[in-house]
Amino acid sequence: MELVTRMNADDDAGVPIRLVLERSRVVVQWRADGTSLVAQEDDLDAILQRDPPSPHGIWQKPRGPGTTSSFIEADPGELGRPSWWVLYGHADPSVDVRVHIDEADVPDPVVHRVGGVWACEWVSYPTIAEIHRSDRDRTDRVSFERPMFMPPAPHPEVEIRQRKRGKGSGKSVENPVD
Repeated sequence: MELVTRMNADDDAGVPIRLVLERSRVVVQWRADGTSLVAQEDDLDAILQRDPPSPHGIWQKPRGPGTTSSFIEADPGELGRPSWWVLYGHADPSVDVRVHIDEADVPDPVVHRVGGVWACEWVSYPTIAEIHRSDRDRTDRVSFERPMFMPPAPHPEVEIRQRKRGKGSGKSVENPVD
């Protein structure tokens, strides 16, 4: 993980705090004006050169503390191997955010904080992530499934479930959680 924490007092927005997640190379940036930018490192130069479509351009104000977004290496079922996954969202820095991955052999990811943005990454087959926040009573669940509008996957979830069962993880994946 690469973390840069410089701020420039001469500029209202300042030089952003920048975090680069190691596996996925997803960049999380936060500016002193409360705006953020999350993008894959390879796409960042092109994004920064776009004609700004809004007053803040590509820098976004928090969409709300309950909003969670994700990046994935490939759509579920596209790869015949585990893929990297990234979840991120907004939360006041005082809010504790933990993420649990519903796989016996996948450790819960470290949740990184950059200003008002939290982000984490891990490697697994398509799965379910549970987001626990100290400012909420309920747990949010994010299910990584192939969208219905896409063509059939070259590596369907049935094949992935059979692989998981074959590893002897001890978890039943016959009835995935909704």
